[in-house]
Amino acid sequence: MDNDTKKTTNAPRPHGDLKARVIVTYGRSLMALTIAHSLGKRGIEVIGCDDVDMTVMHFSKYVSECFIHAPYEKDEDAFLNDLEDNIKRLKPDDDRPYILIPTFRDNKILSKHKDRFKDLITLACPDYDSLDPVHPKDVFARTCEKLDLPIPKTYQPEKEEDLNTFTDDALFPLLIKPVDEKGGRGICKVKTYIELQKACKKSREKYGRYPLIQDIIDGRDYCVAFIADQGEIVSAMAYKNLYQFPYESGAGIMRETISPDPFLGSAAPLIRHLKWHGVGEIDYRWSEQETDPPFLIEVNPRFWAGLAHSVESGADFPWMLYQLFANGKIDDIGELKIGAKTKIPALWTISALQDIAESETHFDALQNAWKQLWAHSPTPLQDRFATIGQAFQNLWDEDDIHKKLKSMQTQAKDAVNEFNFDDDPYIGLGFLFIFSSLFRHGTLPPELKG
Repeated sequence: MDNDTKKTTNAPRPHGDLKARVIVTYGRSLMALTIAHSLGKRGIEVIGCDDVDMTVMHFSKYVSECFIHAPYEKDEDAFLNDLEDNIKRLKPDDDRPYILIPTFRDNKILSKHKDRFKDLITLACPDYDSLDPVHPKDVFARTCEKLDLPIPKTYQPEKEEDLNTFTDDALFPLLIKPVDEKGGRGICKVKTYIELQKACKKSREKYGRYPLIQDIIDGRDYCVAFIADQGEIVSAMAYKNLYQFPYESGAGIMRETISPDPFLGSAAPLIRHLKWHGVGEIDYRWSEQETDPPFLIEVNPRFWAGLAHSVESGADFPWMLYQLFANGKIDDIGELKIGAKTKIPALWTISALQDIAESETHFDALQNAWKQLWAHSPTPLQDRFATIGQAFQNLWDEDDIHKKLKSMQTQAKDAVNEFNFDDDPYIGLGFLFIFSSLFRHGTLPPELKG
């Protein structure tokens, strides 16, 4: 690819003398935008990149330039070559800090090739040796067992006969998890031995190997974000999703910060064992009972979907990461705001409405009414429409809806939007990428799923 065709530039920003230059990957994501806001507001020059043009970073006033590279998932060598060419092109003439921040799944590739870039730029991600023991999921399970850390009971079948262990109905329900997939893809719940056999066969055919089988832990999901300096956690925060989209098991779009203390008893020894240096996030499942331990589910060796929420809660991880790799230590940690709530503009409202529409008493009845009105009906079209309003109105319990909406409004009352359009007015154009993904594919982009 020719650099002249890849380069796009925003108008110069009035930040005075720039303290450093930072390249941020995966510019389409809200995580990358959060990093740009964190660093750009502190006078650090931010450059974005992605394998697509017109990303959300392209529209931010805190981003001085964007460039396009080859997609790393399709052509790793071309991706590395494009990135190296642009790193050389953009390298400052002076000795200011020059840092590359991998935002999403490209961090493992870049970590693996750290030596290639060591004389060109500082790569702000953990060493490859730290990532190996937590990926894929079966390796992570063995690491936790070795360290005696709490994880759901995990089985790794290697052949069909291994499934005979689960003929006892008392063992169900169970979770099926592909070993090397992200964002919840391929995970399903099985309630019987027959369902288990079918699900494992389907997963093996699709992903090339038998999936993990895990016990289901009662409770709710928690995200624990952290930054570590040579294996010692310097700062951590935890949050839970109040609303998701889709409602049952989708990406968090309204979040609340809680204390990370219940999780540090297992997070700290894991991170110390890995000699982790940089940011990361651990998924937990917890009953919220003090007598029960939180169970580790997965480690994300990168930034996470709720990064903007973390920053709004006082844990500015992009700024701390910059300090760690530019200065060698973190002096400015900030103060965590327990109970802080944030929401992603517009999407939390969609989720709230979906919660009402998909409840058993509302959605099923609505669906049945629709079928009755339209199936095998000789009634003229205009008469059908005239009766629909009254038919649907009879289905809704107005008191129930009122209570639900009031509860949602109460939860959202103190929640702030994760992004300030007044401060950075054109980023709304970048949000079109999120909504176009939702409308075209029926799902949110993968970076919003963790």
